[in-house]
Amino acid sequence: MNTVSVDPRILERFKRLVASSRMGHAYLFVGPKETGKTQTALGVAQLVNCESSEAAPCGICPSCQKIASRNHPDVMVVNQNEGSIKIDQIRSLLGRLQLKAYEAKTKVFIIRDVENMTLEAANSLLKTLEEPASNTLMILTTATPESNLDTIRSRCHVVKFFPVSKNRLQETLNVSPDVARLLTVYTDGCLGQSRILLEEDFISRKNKILDAFLKSSNEDALKKLSSEKEEAREALHVFLSMVRDAILFKSGVAAIELMHVDRLLDVQSLAGRPYEELAAIYNQVIKTKQLLDENLNAKMGFSILRQRIWQN
Repeated sequence: MNTVSVDPRILERFKRLVASSRMGHAYLFVGPKETGKTQTALGVAQLVNCESSEAAPCGICPSCQKIASRNHPDVMVVNQNEGSIKIDQIRSLLGRLQLKAYEAKTKVFIIRDVENMTLEAANSLLKTLEEPASNTLMILTTATPESNLDTIRSRCHVVKFFPVSKNRLQETLNVSPDVARLLTVYTDGCLGQSRILLEEDFISRKNKILDAFLKSSNEDALKKLSSEKEEAREALHVFLSMVRDAILFKSGVAAIELMHVDRLLDVQSLAGRPYEELAAIYNQVIKTKQLLDENLNAKMGFSILRQRIWQN
C-alpha cells in the first residue's frame, strides 16, 4: 500500500468538505516547515481523485499510486526543490490549467513555499486564484504567511498546521519518552524534522556538542565546531537549550520536564551557578549566533563563550 503521509486531522476535514460538496478552489496551507503540508496536499489530491467508492483515499488504486509517486499527469507540484519561484514556472502552471484533464476527476496544482515567489510570479497567479478553471484545485503552502501578498491570502481558504504533541511524536517515531521530549522541544513539534534528526543520529551528535562545551579538555573540539557555519549554528542551538534547561531546573522545574534529562548531572552542575552567570552565558550564545547570521567572526564569540563557561 503506497499511501501519502498526511496530517490525519486535516485530511478528515477535507473528507467532510467533499462529502458535503463544499470544497473550495484554492487553499493556503500554513505551518512550520516539516509539518506535512506537502504530503497532506498530495493526500487531498488522492482524496478528490481516488477511484475507490468506499474508502477514499484508498492508497492502492492507480490514481492514488500515481499521485503518491508524483507521476500523475494532472497533479503538478511546483517548487519541489524549494528554490525561488519565478514567473516562468507560474506561466507553465497556468498553461497546464487550461488543458483538459488527461484522466483526473479534479486537476490539482500544489505550489510549495509560496513565500519564495517573485512579485512578478505572485501577480501572475492572482487572476487564476480569483477566477479558477473548472474541476481544478490549487493548494499553496507556506511557513511564513506574513511574507505572502495579502491579495493571495485573501483569495485562499487558510488551513493551519500545528506542531505535534510529545505523545504523538513518541508513538509515531517509536522512541522513548525522553527522546520524544527532546525532539519535540528542539524541533518545535515538527514531526518531519524530528524524523530527519533521528535518521542523522542527532542524539549522539548533540551529546558530542555538549561535551565540547562542558568538558575543559575539549578546547580543540569546540574550535572544530566553530569552524563550519552550519555545525556552529547547530552547536549554539543545542547549547542554548542546555542553558535553558539549567535555568528552568534552578527555577524549580521538575527534571522530567527538561529537554536534556539524559544529561541531568550536567544540567544540575550548570544550575548551581548564580542566575547572573547563567544569564551572561545565555546572552553570549545569542550574541555568537548573531555574529554567525551576519557572517562576522564567530570564532571570537565562541572563545568568549568558553571563557564565561569556565570562568570559575
